[in-house]
Amino acid sequence: MRIFTRYILREISGYAFLGGVLFTFILFMRWLLLLMELAVRGIATPADIVRLVAYLLPSFINFTLPMAVLVGILLGLSRLAADSEVTAMRASGVGVLSFVRIVSIITVLCWGVGLLNSLYIAPRAAQALLHYESDSKSTQATIAVEPHVFYEGIKNQVLYVQDVVPGPNGTALWKHVFLADLSKPASPRIISANEAVVVSYGPQQLRMDLADGSRHDTVATNPDEYDISTFRTTELPIQTGQQEEDTHLSRRDTPTHALPFNQLRALANTGSPADERPYQIEIYSRFAGPTACLVLMLVGVPLGLSSRRGGKGSGFVLTLLLVFLYYILSASGIQLARQGKLSTLLGVWGANIIFGAAGLLLIQQMARGGFAINFISGIGAWITRLFNRLLYSRQSSAAARVHSSKTSQRLRRALHIRFPLILDEYVMGSAFRNFLLVISSLVVLFIIFTFFELIGDIIKNRTPLVTVGEYLFNLIPFILYNVTP
Repeated sequence: MRIFTRYILREISGYAFLGGVLFTFILFMRWLLLLMELAVRGIATPADIVRLVAYLLPSFINFTLPMAVLVGILLGLSRLAADSEVTAMRASGVGVLSFVRIVSIITVLCWGVGLLNSLYIAPRAAQALLHYESDSKSTQATIAVEPHVFYEGIKNQVLYVQDVVPGPNGTALWKHVFLADLSKPASPRIISANEAVVVSYGPQQLRMDLADGSRHDTVATNPDEYDISTFRTTELPIQTGQQEEDTHLSRRDTPTHALPFNQLRALANTGSPADERPYQIEIYSRFAGPTACLVLMLVGVPLGLSSRRGGKGSGFVLTLLLVFLYYILSASGIQLARQGKLSTLLGVWGANIIFGAAGLLLIQQMARGGFAINFISGIGAWITRLFNRLLYSRQSSAAARVHSSKTSQRLRRALHIRFPLILDEYVMGSAFRNFLLVISSLVVLFIIFTFFELIGDIIKNRTPLVTVGEYLFNLIPFILYNVTP
């Protein structure tokens, strides 16, 4: 039994680790682009980028850890079932409950890690992120100036810069600067300079050290009077008027996520149901999120064992479907609880209750045999056949295949090329099918995560599903641009 235990755990843990890394990377991709922008523009140092990554990762792990457990179970057990190893193990006396006990070792470990992250690490990381943003706002001001674009974010001024070179500690070098001061529209002042060094010296305050420039002044009472003065160097203060959102990485609910557990408990017992509700939801969520590892395990084990010929492909497809179903139930329940249409306990724990009951039913059906597990297994086999039919579709007749082969041979002879040959076509076809599988999976996961982020606003604003579908569909080119490499 120990040999079986080590073998199954090794099979599951490898897929779980790879799945967790993949899911975390996809969820982190949005913030990664913003972090790289901050680094390129010189707003954040490399040390700041590392800190921000460390502050953001714990909040992602709350979502990706249960998904990693599920994908590890489904892919690992599906591979064993596809190779008939599950059949051999069950013939040796390893029952369904034995598989559950073996898989629960890694599941309980992930559940403990999830609780530690949810109760201790993630709140402190969120608090540190808020402190970083607060310090950034109080120590320096920045403006999002892009080259070759007229910037109107400064009050009563229009700025144009031909080139922007980021510098250390939030400084920047602007080349060929044009600044129009319109505080007095009747007599505008125009300043141009060959270059300017921009330095932040306080909240919402910048200083431009201009070099090799000129100033043009007009008099409102006498349009014919026009003054031009040149300078080698001069200083010009700029009041930004508002803090830019360059370092705004937190979300609206981050202050609640950053609260310590003791403070949450105090706020959740103020006596006012409307005021207590957000903090009660946060308390329940910190326990319900890691518990998803356990309930998804109950569903994943019977589905993985019942896989027939799908192998890893059907396991991955089932993972996407179950993840989407679980988190849409969870997010919908939380939003209904926030609006007072559902109790906070039922709203937060509803998805866990549903999946836990379904998992226990599937385990009971698989142990004794029943309609439910056969029905689910049949759906998985149908998905696999459909997927294989789409990927491995061939010509319908032998004559058509022969005709296609002869046509390609004539074309190669006519063009005097020897590529691709039969082996080349086989290798390229296999690579192309795997590429389609990976790219479609990444796109689906990206869309699912985006939908999770928007579902709160969708329910709150009663956005039509047609509008949501159009938005997600139009998001696909952006996703392909980022994930294709």
